[in-house]
Amino acid sequence: MYQMWAEHDPAVEQPSLLWHVITKDDHGRSLCGRLLAAPSVSGGDSVLAESFCGPCMTSVREAMGQPAAG
Repeated sequence: MYQMWAEHDPAVEQPSLLWHVITKDDHGRSLCGRLLAAPSVSGGDSVLAESFCGPCMTSVREAMGQPAAG
């Protein structure tokens, strides 16, 4: 199972979140290679938009499409 962490999206000015998929063996690195701090987004944060990291989602899609080793 993969875990997802959100960070404030640095590419946009408005308060928005960018969701990354975290690697299974290094809980501070996303599948796209970005180093992330532990999630710090609280329920009280005002967020206008959310999006998903394209490279992270591509990695998950590729992993799910491959047969399990064994």
